[in-house]
Formats: sequence, structure tokens, C-alpha cells
Amino acid sequence: MEENTVSKSKQKREDRAKNLAKQKRNGWIVKLVFGIIGVALIALLGYLIVDKIITEANTVKPSSDYSAQLNDNGYIKDVKATDYVTLCNYKGIEVPSSEVNYTDEEFQDVINQALEAHQVLKEEGTIKDGDKVNIDYVGKIDGVEFEGGNSGGNGSDLTIGSGQFIPGFESQLIGHKAGEEVQVNVTFPADYQKAELAGKDAVFDVTIHGIYQNPEYNDDFVCAYYPDKGSTVAEYEKSLRDSYYEGQLKAYVDKYLTDNSTIISYPRKYLKNLKSTTKYSDVQSYQYMSEMYAQYGQAVGTFEEFIGMSDEDYEKDIATRAEEFAKEDLVYQAVLETEGITLTEEEAQGIVEEMYGDESFYNNSIETYGKGYTMKNAVKTKAVDIAMDAAVVK
Repeated sequence: MEENTVSKSKQKREDRAKNLAKQKRNGWIVKLVFGIIGVALIALLGYLIVDKIITEANTVKPSSDYSAQLNDNGYIKDVKATDYVTLCNYKGIEVPSSEVNYTDEEFQDVINQALEAHQVLKEEGTIKDGDKVNIDYVGKIDGVEFEGGNSGGNGSDLTIGSGQFIPGFESQLIGHKAGEEVQVNVTFPADYQKAELAGKDAVFDVTIHGIYQNPEYNDDFVCAYYPDKGSTVAEYEKSLRDSYYEGQLKAYVDKYLTDNSTIISYPRKYLKNLKSTTKYSDVQSYQYMSEMYAQYGQAVGTFEEFIGMSDEDYEKDIATRAEEFAKEDLVYQAVLETEGITLTEEEAQGIVEEMYGDESFYNNSIETYGKGYTMKNAVKTKAVDIAMDAAVVK
């Protein structure tokens, strides 16, 4: 009996010890699990914080400091351009003659546009398709004038065949003469923007004041409208051809320089600033359009809607554009480095003022964009001019 009692007492102690050990194990496991969860949560929180920091660091911030990474001579700071770009052979670029000279048809179109810009209204002639006329009109539906159907005697210019007026209106004027009064019968389209007029038959009483005609193309025309291009037709046409030739040659050589030179790498700091100034320009455009639309009670939407792409795609787009700008700047600088040329401020000012034909533009540009950026434009012009002078037109 005593032995049995001792055995039971011992068994109870052992059971209590086992239960205590089990409780300790369970407690340790719980602590371990919660510890793992805690570490995981801390790691996740840390990841989110780091990810946010990285995202914010990689998000381009707009900057208006266009000259931040440029020296006052227009060169990129701490950069020797020839270390970053392999120049094409810019001496002796071959340019097809067809790229820089008008065709006969193109030149005649230019002359026609100049004449049409100075047409004279004459009270003579018969209207034909394509003519520009001046008319007044009064429109009625069931004998009653409707809103917007009266020109008010102010005269309205209309090019026949332009589709500016209701279908059928313009064609009914063909064959009539200046000075005539004509009755025009039309039907408003079923989907016309003003619902009260949609599908309705209307009658317009039209007075034809005159037909615009081109002035005579002669020396007097040149002296009257284009005295800066000469005093005779021959001088005027030579000026047009020379101007076109120079502009096309410059554009061709400029494109050839950048297309056929190869980037080795991009200057990191300069590329970063180009991204910032590119974004700043986009934001400025957005704000300008927003203000302009607001004047008419309209909205351009969010910046993302304005640029037409997601934030991620926009950041990629900025990077692409910045690389294109950087390549151009490196190429122009490399040309001047190769030629051993550094522009003086006086030379740059002369180049910029000649480019824009305004003596105040140079100082205004410095005030807005900084000296480095303003000088950089002169560097570009000088580099392209060097290549142009050596180009061969065939």
C-alpha cells in the first residue's frame, strides 16, 4: 500500500514535469512563429520603404535650370565629347540634289500660295469650283429666319468646294456671276449639330459680292508684297530658291551628323538634367493648354491624360528623348573639339541674333534659359555650318 502510494505520487510529479515541459515547448514555438512573422513584417515594411525610396529616386523631377550641367561656353560640364561619341566623317557629306532643290511643281505651288495670299476681291467673273467668293446670306425655314442663318451684311468669305457650308449650298453658286442674287435650297443633315435644324429644308437668299482673283505676277507684285526678297520677279525667285536650298541643306547635314555618329556612352549627370528639363517643358505645355482651355470652359484632363501614356511609359519616353538630345549635343560639341574651336561670347551672340533676326533674343534667352544653354545653341549652329561648308551636293 505504501509502495503503491509512492508510485502514484512519483507518477504525478513526472506528469506535471512533462506538462510543464510541453507548455514551455508550445510557448517557445508560439514565440518563434510570432518572431518569424514579426521579422517578415519588418522585412516587408523595409522592402516597401526601400522600394518607395528607389521609385521616388528614379522618378524624374521637373527642373527649369537648363544650364545646370553646361559651361558658359555651351560645352557640357566636365565632359570631353569625343570620349563619348564617335563622329561620322562630317567633312564631305554627299547630299542628293533632289533633297535641296525645288521640283518645278513644288516651286509653282510656292508662287501660287504667294499669289493666293494677296488675292483681290473683284466684282466680275463667273464662279467655278475652287474659287473664293464673298457673299451675304439670309436663311429661312418655312419663311421664318432661323438663328445663325443670317450673315448680317458683314460679308462672308467662302471657298467653293471646301465643304464649309451645308451640303449642296456651295455647288449651287457655281456658274453664277459676281453681283447676282441667288436663291439656294438645301436640307440640313439629319445629324446636324443643332437639333432644331436637323433634317429641315431651308432657303437661303444669297448676294454674291465678288470673286477673289490672284494679282498679276510681275515686278510690281514683288515690290508691293515681298520687297525684302528683291525688286523683280527674277530676284524674288532666286531668293526663294536660295532660301529653300540653304534650309534643306542645313536640315539634311544636321540629320546626317546625328544619324551617322555613334554614342559610346552618355554623361550621367547631363543626361539626368536633360530628363528634368524635358519634363519641365512638358509640364509647362500642360499648364499652358489647361489655362487656354479654361478660358473656353473646357479642360484638358490630368497630366497623364494630356501626355497620353502611363507614368511608367512616360518615364521611359523622357529617358528616350533625353538620350536623343544628349547625342545631338555631344555630336555638335565633338565637331568643335575636333576643329579646335571654342566660341567667344561675341561670336555666339552674333550667331544667335542672326538665327532669330532679333538683337534682344540673345539676352532674353540668357535670362530665361541661362548662358550655357544659349551658348549651346550657337555651338550647334557652328558645328552644322562647318559640315555644310564641306558638303558636296550631287
